[in-house]
Amino acid sequence: MREPDGGWDALRARWSEAWPRALRAWGTTARLHAPVLHGPGGPPPPEPPVGSFAWFSCSEVEVHVDLADVVRRGLADHPEAVLAHEVGHHVLAPGDLSTAARVLARVRQGLVDRDAAAPLVANLWSDLLINDRLQRRAGLRLDAVWRALGPPPADDVLMLLAMRADELLWSLPSGTLTGAAGPGVAPRPSSRQRWWQRQQAPRAPSERAVPELEAQLLARMVRVFADDPVAGAGGFAALVRQLVAGRDGDALGTGRAAVCSQRGESGAAVHGLASDPSLGGPALHPALDPRVMPQPRGDEADDERQDGAARGGGASGSAGQALGPADTAAVLSLLGVTGSAQEAAARWYRERAAPLLVPFPSAPSPRAVEPLLAADEPWDVGDDVSALDVVASLRRSPRLVPGLTTVQRGWEVSDGPERARLPLDLDLYLDSSGSMPDPARAVSPVALAGAVLALSCLRAGGRVQATTWSGPGQVAGTDGFVRDAGAVLAAVVAHFGGSTAFPLDLLERTHLDDQRHHRPEQHRRQCHVAVVSDDGVSTAFPAEGRPGAGVAARALEVAGGGGTLLLAVPPVWVERVREVAGGYAVRAVSTQEELVALCRELATSTWGPREGSRSRR
Repeated sequence: MREPDGGWDALRARWSEAWPRALRAWGTTARLHAPVLHGPGGPPPPEPPVGSFAWFSCSEVEVHVDLADVVRRGLADHPEAVLAHEVGHHVLAPGDLSTAARVLARVRQGLVDRDAAAPLVANLWSDLLINDRLQRRAGLRLDAVWRALGPPPADDVLMLLAMRADELLWSLPSGTLTGAAGPGVAPRPSSRQRWWQRQQAPRAPSERAVPELEAQLLARMVRVFADDPVAGAGGFAALVRQLVAGRDGDALGTGRAAVCSQRGESGAAVHGLASDPSLGGPALHPALDPRVMPQPRGDEADDERQDGAARGGGASGSAGQALGPADTAAVLSLLGVTGSAQEAAARWYRERAAPLLVPFPSAPSPRAVEPLLAADEPWDVGDDVSALDVVASLRRSPRLVPGLTTVQRGWEVSDGPERARLPLDLDLYLDSSGSMPDPARAVSPVALAGAVLALSCLRAGGRVQATTWSGPGQVAGTDGFVRDAGAVLAAVVAHFGGSTAFPLDLLERTHLDDQRHHRPEQHRRQCHVAVVSDDGVSTAFPAEGRPGAGVAARALEVAGGGGTLLLAVPPVWVERVREVAGGYAVRAVSTQEELVALCRELATSTWGPREGSRSRR
């Protein structure tokens, strides 16, 4: 390893001194703690290697620099520009982990079938916006950084595109950053000439061919979307995808070493992917985007299209189409913040269900009570976080271990002057047989309805037993009635895809077993039984004389909170099911919107309005 001039300590000191100036490049209000300088005399670089000399962690909100790699690349004399660039990932593009995920989602739409290249393309798009801002407004020499790194390889079409766009943006002579002499930049041909050249005379891999037309489009895009990285990400990816059409899968990967990185951590929270209606639509090529290439004023329809694109609809925004669970899982996986498709699906359904939560019913308690302070009780995972008594827990042990050293304040009760009301529990059964969609792969109305019901119950203070079922022995769910939203949603998105056999034995143990071991005494409240299924619900009502006959009806009576069957069946099936369903309310749904509307209606029509409120018509 070559030692820098003055030694490693002097280099570390110079880069540390440049940090305040790098922050000031983004204004006097920019705040970020000092960067982590890896290398000799400091913390070692992370394993596995990041693959870049500098990177920004969106989850930790922290800048990292590998000084040894900086010296190898000849960037030791550019601390302010490099550090200011990394600060730009915090201030401008992407700014935070959620915005990084939205940029990545739009890039995936533009690349179509090159998912593996999406992180590189998304990061390069952010780099272009940041570098142009610093070069023009802060007076930093980002072109000197690129000169120190050297021109990209002749076959690296992506970096040649970016370097030529920077030359145009910063009024640099052709070839300054691309390494191509002035005559090597092809003159602007007509569209027909360009098509004919591609068909008849493909360039040799060793020839340095700068994509001039695409670079001009990209330069316009950088200025148009200077303050909106999400809006321009899809168009940039579409430009890149069209440029590398017909090339092998490695055509986008050669510039990775020259681009800084962004890192996400497993388990980090990412919000807004499921509820943003602009992320799932097709990306619009910048040559067709009126914001990048304004069209001549024509008829009123043309004017309306341009106005719509300016507002974000019909262009790279493509408003009106949100990401599904599978696309969300793919984005989170590329971002490095989730471990499985089921976890991503649970996040997706939780976010989509949040604005649809309904008031959950309550029932009078057997006696009116007044709370009295009592001794401490154990606090465990799944209990209300606000109930944790941190001071009392720290008195027991300096280390907080849920279930062992954590406690909550206990309460006793005495007779009070008024009758109290307790929220109902929810016993939820979701059909995941072969006729139902897999919640982790496609939007499942069943899973969304389950999430709405379960989260509404938890918000009201009730407990949920969520069970996903398919064939005999194919049952997954929570361990009895719990208040852990994560465990409930894990059961909601589970999928078997097998045959159909309703778990009558579980329903019987839950409500007809005399002991009720899974429902402690203090939680024996009225319970609402809900089944979300299709025609497979018939297995919950066996004919007279067969095993399990009458179990569903008796369980409904003992539960005391009513029952609902939400069925994805034709209307003609409703009357057939009502003949055998007893006291269960039967409702047919055929679309996701109808199912969500019915979930909201349950709060007032099936369970009744809350006291003191007026029913809305």
